[in-house]
Amino acid sequence: MTPAQHAKTPIALVYWGRLGAGAALMQQISAAFADDERFETYASPSLQSETQIEAKNVKLIPIETFAGPISLAVRTLLLPFTVRRLVRQMSAAGIKAIVTIMPHVWGGALQRSAERAGIKTFIMVHDADPHPGETRPLFDRLVTREIRGSDRIVTLSDHVADRVLARGDATAPRIIRLFHPIFHFTAEPDIEAHPAKPFRLLFFGRILPYKGVHMLLDAFARLRAAGVDCTLRVVGRGEIDAPSQLMIQPGLSVETGWVAPDAIGGILASADAIVLPYLEASQSGVIAAAYGAGLPVVATPTGGLREQVIEGETGILAADATAETMANAIRRIIETPGLYDACCKGVAAYATRHTAAHFARELGNAVLETIAD
Repeated sequence: MTPAQHAKTPIALVYWGRLGAGAALMQQISAAFADDERFETYASPSLQSETQIEAKNVKLIPIETFAGPISLAVRTLLLPFTVRRLVRQMSAAGIKAIVTIMPHVWGGALQRSAERAGIKTFIMVHDADPHPGETRPLFDRLVTREIRGSDRIVTLSDHVADRVLARGDATAPRIIRLFHPIFHFTAEPDIEAHPAKPFRLLFFGRILPYKGVHMLLDAFARLRAAGVDCTLRVVGRGEIDAPSQLMIQPGLSVETGWVAPDAIGGILASADAIVLPYLEASQSGVIAAAYGAGLPVVATPTGGLREQVIEGETGILAADATAETMANAIRRIIETPGLYDACCKGVAAYATRHTAAHFARELGNAVLETIAD
């Protein structure tokens, strides 16, 4: 082959959010792309992000975003200049494609500027519809416009892909269907094959009405009343709307507030299983983090959770989204002989199939195919 045939394709990964799982996803996917010999990897993070990109062989093109209403107003006024300068840098570097890891209020401006420069654009759509209680009309309109203008749309579950199609935001050939890669917040999973008593349940993540925490507390009360030896730890930012008697149960601990990224590994290590009592869902980064930590999952059968949780193999799906069925599902994984061990082994196998490296290879294939069209 000639030297030109060995040349790497420059691509840019973009995540301009400040907080949350998007930064961890950006970090792990950037590192995976950097290890792919087909690509020269650039990353454009926000300088205000709580997690800065620290991946070998990733070249950074950071931008100033905002941390409050005043800086949002000022930076938005400067946005046209910021985006044009960024796209000029990308063009000068020979970047052929931009992959936006998570939608941002400024994403549409980047997408349109990149289109004018002849750079292909990809956007990961995590949620096709707003979650109940999270409706943000302006942001939702901006994201829909960005989705419709992008060359390809990446979804992390068939549930979201099908909703994107049903909404008319994209045609099937433009959608790249991938599974959510696992998150690693601990170096190595450390899960006992036979967990010590009591069995430790963990709810982790933002606390919002659709997450069903009130229903989980009811389920936990039922388990305790039935004599099941278990504890429940609820960790995340938000407020729980539940009767006071459910908030003061023996064996329950509630820790509300923002969780720093470097604390997540320790929180996961404190549990035997993760519980997701969601009343609505697309897919879940919490499940990806649970599997990365070697933890089975007990979840409701809603949205894309049915795709991520393999019944009897990586966890248990409740019959529906009620306190009674959630309690029954938790009781099964605790009390059924051999089931917890089987799920731990299944989680380990799942984690080897859905690594960030596998995700990057599949996405990289689609990027190269799109550039070649």
